[in-house]
Amino acid sequence: MSNQFTQFGMRNGHVDLIDFDLGVLRQTGAVLDTEQNEWFLPINFHIEDKAKGPIALERALVVYKRPEPTQVEHKVPQIALILDDIDFDATRLYTPTVQYRVPAAGANAVSIPLGPFGETTLGYDYYETKDKEQPYNLTYTIEVWSRYKVPAMVLLQMMMKRFPPRGTITVSATEEAGRNVECDRTYLFFQEGVADLTELNSMVERIPGYALTIRVEAELTLDMEPFTVNAFTGATSEQPIPGTPSFPDGLPELPPGGMYGDGRATVRTTLLED
Repeated sequence: MSNQFTQFGMRNGHVDLIDFDLGVLRQTGAVLDTEQNEWFLPINFHIEDKAKGPIALERALVVYKRPEPTQVEHKVPQIALILDDIDFDATRLYTPTVQYRVPAAGANAVSIPLGPFGETTLGYDYYETKDKEQPYNLTYTIEVWSRYKVPAMVLLQMMMKRFPPRGTITVSATEEAGRNVECDRTYLFFQEGVADLTELNSMVERIPGYALTIRVEAELTLDMEPFTVNAFTGATSEQPIPGTPSFPDGLPELPPGGMYGDGRATVRTTLLED
């Protein structure tokens, strides 16, 4: 018996913009400081300042930049993640592709004969399925800032290593309502370019800064919710149905609640009077 043709995939949860923000954040290598409730990238720099003497830089704050620059705490060294654009990508719209087809909750196993020699397939009377999600391209700008130029350049190169010209990020899907889903997805991204932001940071002082832009070939769940469909089983019974092929090797072992089906369409006869 085999069910390879009746079901595939697994429940893979939902993905939204917050999930992708978190995926990009983790790709930077940042770790969470639970005491300060902030993300930071561990670094190890030692700068010789003529006025202040040796300065040790041990961490770079990682933040999501707010719309208004005056509201951002510009603590350096700093890495700012900015979601610039959300563009629908019609070239990756493959309908009616579905993500998975798995037995629905409470579905009963059904054994269906495939041929005259006892071949059978094991399936279910109800299946849960989910359409492919909506494809979007997410453009992120990753800014790096430091009080000194060398650490800023090193931070930029660290981000260029984490986000090469072509690579992947891992996104953890959000748990579906009423279902315990643990699923990590992998998405392709491309490096779009690097820009110097040093002159753009402040009108009163020069703080070295650079920007790395990436494009993530993402997808968003939006209205793509799982739904349940009936399977084609024909007539079903707790015992093998007369007229169907016999089982030369004995009856197949079914799980509790399992049934036998004939896989045939229902034939109805209607009598009409002249």
